[in-house]
Amino acid sequence: MTMQFLQLTTSDGVSTLTLNNPAKHNAMNFAMWQALPGLLQAVAADTATRVFVLAGAGERAFCSGNDVSEFDKVRSTPAQIEHYNELQRTVCTNLAKLAKPTIAMIDGYCLGAGFEFALLCDFRYCTPASRFAVPAVKLGLPYRYEDIVKLLDVIGPARTREMVLGGRQVDGDSAAGIGLVHRLAASREALHRDVAALADELAAAAPLSLAAAKITISEATRRDAAPDLAFCQKLADEVYASRDYAEGRAAFAAKRKPSFEGR
Repeated sequence: MTMQFLQLTTSDGVSTLTLNNPAKHNAMNFAMWQALPGLLQAVAADTATRVFVLAGAGERAFCSGNDVSEFDKVRSTPAQIEHYNELQRTVCTNLAKLAKPTIAMIDGYCLGAGFEFALLCDFRYCTPASRFAVPAVKLGLPYRYEDIVKLLDVIGPARTREMVLGGRQVDGDSAAGIGLVHRLAASREALHRDVAALADELAAAAPLSLAAAKITISEATRRDAAPDLAFCQKLADEVYASRDYAEGRAAFAAKRKPSFEGR
């Protein structure tokens, strides 16, 4: 599926959504925010998709944040601000609740909204050329509670203060050093290889087991309410009752690779 600023492709169980606005370092414009909820819902409903990869077009950016040049037209009045922010919340909620493993493939600028996308993904792989930052204080924008919490949960309060209050950029090497990313690839080519290897590994795993584990982690770390233990147990029971669990046992006994169907 290809739109002007978004490209969604699926191959061998891996769906890759590419933010395609390289002329503006893949900045998020209003049209992209409007299209993303539907695209993420399509990925969630697609049984052929087992892994979701988020990437940026070109060689200079993953996503440089919002397209600030549009703000006078689409984010200046109170009504516009609320509508814009609600779109952002919907996209972020859809990405966070995607029950399939998600990977952010980062090369170049990863700022603002792009940084938020990366934090919402299960895995973050980057190159030394990557640059992470929260530039809100330099643009006169608020960095809301729900956004700060995402960063706090990954790098802790001290590093969060550095990034949010200072608005400074963190390069790929430093990001790896503070635990902001899971892997630092040596080059753009190595990044693509590393992400492909991880995606293939995840796509070969049992989808129901992955979904149950991912949701349980989310429940265990949620801040807005107590974890839903009954729901977590229900997911575990469904995995035990699945064909994939029987297939996993049979494959282990036969010393062969399992072939999981997600049911």
